[in-house]
Amino acid sequence: MEIISVDDEFDSFQCLKLKVEEIERISNCTFVTENSMTVENANKVVKEGQKLYETRFKYRFVKLSCKYAGSVRTATKGHGKSRPNPA
Repeated sequence: MEIISVDDEFDSFQCLKLKVEEIERISNCTFVTENSMTVENANKVVKEGQKLYETRFKYRFVKLSCKYAGSVRTATKGHGKSRPNPA
Protein backbone atom coordinates (compact mmCIF):
# COMPACT_ATOMS: atom_id res chain seq x y z
CA MET A 1 0.00 0.00 0.00
CA GLU A 2 1.36 3.37 -1.00
CA ILE A 3 0.54 6.04 1.59
CA ILE A 4 -0.62 9.54 0.68
CA SER A 5 2.05 12.12 1.51
CA VAL A 6 1.88 15.83 2.23
CA ASP A 7 1.90 17.84 -1.00
CA ASP A 8 0.75 14.88 -3.13
CA GLU A 9 -1.32 16.00 -6.08
CA PHE A 10 -4.08 14.09 -7.84
CA ASP A 11 -5.47 14.54 -11.33
CA SER A 12 -9.02 14.70 -10.01
CA PHE A 13 -10.99 14.66 -6.79
CA GLN A 14 -12.22 11.20 -7.77
CA CYS A 15 -8.61 9.92 -7.84
CA LEU A 16 -8.04 11.26 -4.33
CA LYS A 17 -11.35 9.84 -3.12
CA LEU A 18 -10.51 6.38 -4.46
CA LYS A 19 -7.09 6.46 -2.78
CA VAL A 20 -8.60 7.49 0.57
CA GLU A 21 -11.24 4.73 0.30
CA GLU A 22 -8.46 2.20 -0.36
CA ILE A 23 -6.54 3.34 2.71
CA GLU A 24 -9.75 3.28 4.80
CA ARG A 25 -10.37 -0.37 3.80
CA ILE A 26 -6.79 -1.45 4.52
CA SER A 27 -6.37 0.47 7.79
CA ASN A 28 -9.96 0.09 9.07
CA CYS A 29 -10.09 3.88 9.67
CA THR A 30 -12.64 6.43 8.56
CA PHE A 31 -11.28 9.74 7.34
CA VAL A 32 -13.16 13.03 7.51
CA THR A 33 -12.38 16.47 6.13
CA GLU A 34 -10.82 18.52 8.92
CA ASN A 35 -10.09 21.59 6.82
CA SER A 36 -10.43 22.48 3.16
CA MET A 37 -10.87 25.27 0.66
CA THR A 38 -12.74 24.86 -2.59
CA VAL A 39 -11.21 26.18 -5.78
CA GLU A 40 -14.33 28.30 -6.24
CA ASN A 41 -13.77 30.07 -2.89
CA ALA A 42 -10.00 30.30 -3.39
CA ASN A 43 -10.51 32.04 -6.73
CA LYS A 44 -12.72 34.66 -5.04
CA VAL A 45 -9.77 35.86 -2.95
CA VAL A 46 -7.02 35.69 -5.58
CA LYS A 47 -5.30 39.06 -5.80
CA GLU A 48 -5.08 40.98 -9.03
CA GLY A 49 -2.26 39.71 -11.21
CA GLN A 50 -2.22 36.27 -9.58
CA LYS A 51 -3.15 33.16 -11.53
CA LEU A 52 -6.54 31.60 -10.79
CA TYR A 53 -6.68 28.01 -9.59
CA GLU A 54 -7.76 25.46 -12.19
CA THR A 55 -11.51 24.89 -12.05
CA ARG A 56 -11.13 21.22 -12.98
CA PHE A 57 -10.23 20.70 -9.31
CA LYS A 58 -12.84 20.67 -6.55
CA TYR A 59 -10.51 21.76 -3.73
CA ARG A 60 -7.44 23.96 -3.50
CA PHE A 61 -6.42 21.89 -0.47
CA VAL A 62 -7.95 19.23 1.77
CA LYS A 63 -6.76 18.19 5.23
CA LEU A 64 -8.09 14.78 6.25
CA SER A 65 -7.95 13.21 9.69
CA CYS A 66 -9.00 9.94 11.20
CA LYS A 67 -12.54 10.25 12.54
CA TYR A 68 -11.68 8.27 15.68
CA ALA A 69 -8.14 9.41 16.43
CA GLY A 70 -8.00 12.92 14.95
CA SER A 71 -6.87 16.08 16.68
CA VAL A 72 -8.45 16.95 20.02
CA ARG A 73 -10.85 19.90 20.04
CA THR A 74 -11.66 21.93 23.10
CA ALA A 75 -15.18 22.31 24.44
CA THR A 76 -17.15 25.12 22.82
CA LYS A 77 -17.39 27.23 25.99
CA GLY A 78 -13.62 27.54 26.30
CA HIS A 79 -13.34 26.11 29.82
CA GLY A 80 -10.24 24.15 28.91
CA LYS A 81 -12.06 20.82 28.75
CA SER A 82 -11.27 18.71 25.77
CA ARG A 83 -13.16 16.04 23.93
CA PRO A 84 -12.36 13.81 20.97
CA ASN A 85 -13.58 14.77 17.53
CA PRO A 86 -17.33 14.27 17.16
CA ALA A 87 -18.37 11.09 15.42
